[in-house]
Amino acid sequence: MSDDIPKSVLDNPTLYEGTYLEFLGFRLTTWKAGLARLEMPVRSEHRNTVGYLHGGVIASLLDIAGAVCGSYGASEEYVSVTINLNCNFMSPHKAAMVVAEAELVRATNNIFFAQAKLLDPENNRLCATATGTYKKQKRQSKVPVDYH
Repeated sequence: MSDDIPKSVLDNPTLYEGTYLEFLGFRLTTWKAGLARLEMPVRSEHRNTVGYLHGGVIASLLDIAGAVCGSYGASEEYVSVTINLNCNFMSPHKAAMVVAEAELVRATNNIFFAQAKLLDPENNRLCATATGTYKKQKRQSKVPVDYH
């Protein structure tokens, strides 16, 4: 997919250098109002002991895609903090590439809701879905997130 992607925080690796985001190694391939798509080559350290993509990696990609889809146009100013994430694992992911797509369901001034899916593109398989609730917080804020 070759959509024109506007500049995002994910384009600035110094913001996540040395973090879990860098370890995952995904890239943002689609980003527009209410929609995000991530692609990631699966490495051996992403897999569990039976060779499938680890459930924690799956949940992470679903969470990141959900957070990104609701931050279009505001990612330089705000960070999306996860309030709730509910994942459903349906089928093992076996491929060398993984895709996570998310769409915005609803947004208020401070909170938004997203739904995401994780795909095994080589086997044309839906492997997991998630719904997430996120709170927008000003970037560089020294104040902890208030979930109330």
